[in-house]
Amino acid sequence: MKTDVTVIMPARDVERSVAAMVRTAVKIEDLVERPPERQGAGPLVFEHIALDERSGDNTLSVLSVLHGQIPNLRTLQDLAPGTSIRRASAVARGDVWLVIDHAVDPELAGWGLSQVLRGQRAAVVPGEILALDRHVGTEVLRSLSGGLVSAQNAVVRYLRARHEQPAWSPPTQRSTVARARLLVRGSLGRLGLTRFDRP
Repeated sequence: MKTDVTVIMPARDVERSVAAMVRTAVKIEDLVERPPERQGAGPLVFEHIALDERSGDNTLSVLSVLHGQIPNLRTLQDLAPGTSIRRASAVARGDVWLVIDHAVDPELAGWGLSQVLRGQRAAVVPGEILALDRHVGTEVLRSLSGGLVSAQNAVVRYLRARHEQPAWSPPTQRSTVARARLLVRGSLGRLGLTRFDRP
């Protein structure tokens, strides 16, 4: 069966929040429909990939419990820090990819996926989601080091070099601390510290 959407979830030492992140990914399935121009092929088919970067806590144990509840969840483990999105780009089967690294507003994630399903090459909510088509994903993410923000920055640079822009939405209301974290995560690539790009 053809896969329409791959949800990519990098994880490292997120035992307390990984279940919420995966459940967010599952909720998104109910919020996104095929655009009118692609109707007739039935409901969208999703796959969910959780990628564990050598967590030292019980992240993998929580994911193993979730496997029994979510049939289309796959887990890749023992990945070096900062390599999970690169690895996902090699195994994702969907035509559209969504990258999240924490539980996000499902409506926001649905917005991003809908933008790409309607023909946009990518959609970005800084620090929250990255939705992109498979072609851009394989081109840009196959050599990426880092997490979600590093991936967002790489995709934006790739599109701008081709005189294109991603769909963009500001993040939901954020505290000063959350905005500062996002600024730091965005700066890690320039400092060669992309492996620390995580919430």
